[in-house]
Amino acid sequence: MSAARPVVFLDVDGVLNAFLAWELVRPERGLVPGNVRVPPGFRRAVADGFELLLRPEHADWVADLERLAELVWATMWQDRAPVALAPVLGFGGQWPYVDFRAAQGYRLGQRTGQGVGSYKFPGVVAWAGDRPLVWVDDDLEPAIYEWAADREATGRPTLLVQPSPAEGWTAAERDAVLAFLDDCC
Repeated sequence: MSAARPVVFLDVDGVLNAFLAWELVRPERGLVPGNVRVPPGFRRAVADGFELLLRPEHADWVADLERLAELVWATMWQDRAPVALAPVLGFGGQWPYVDFRAAQGYRLGQRTGQGVGSYKFPGVVAWAGDRPLVWVDDDLEPAIYEWAADREATGRPTLLVQPSPAEGWTAAERDAVLAFLDDCC
């Protein structure tokens, strides 16, 4: 058991926003997202001009995690997450965020998609220090898994959770996070 309060890094796109789920209901190119039905189990929302597919139960899951750990935005939304996303999600308005621009030393712009996990990595490492951590992100590369294994081997509890961007963060993945926090901390 660690004495330090654990930290949970939470991504948005591919985790809270199951953005690839649109492909399940938009098989033909050219369909306008607002004109397609929302997949079962999701709700549609708009934040900062972007259409999102959200699971309503995430708010309850996050409330459970907030009792056990510090939650930090680890998303390319960065400083927009607490302002633009929190009102739509119903949580996270007071959470800090990892500033990936500062960690990388240059402006990232609107970078999204595969490969952004490597952009996030230095900021997450710096923020976490030696604290127990959970990182929930749909884009975690092999080097991040190696880093997590090294942390574990040296007694720093680490859990990586990589949801499918078509499903987003699932109940089974939430259960794994809660079990990890219960066991490590």
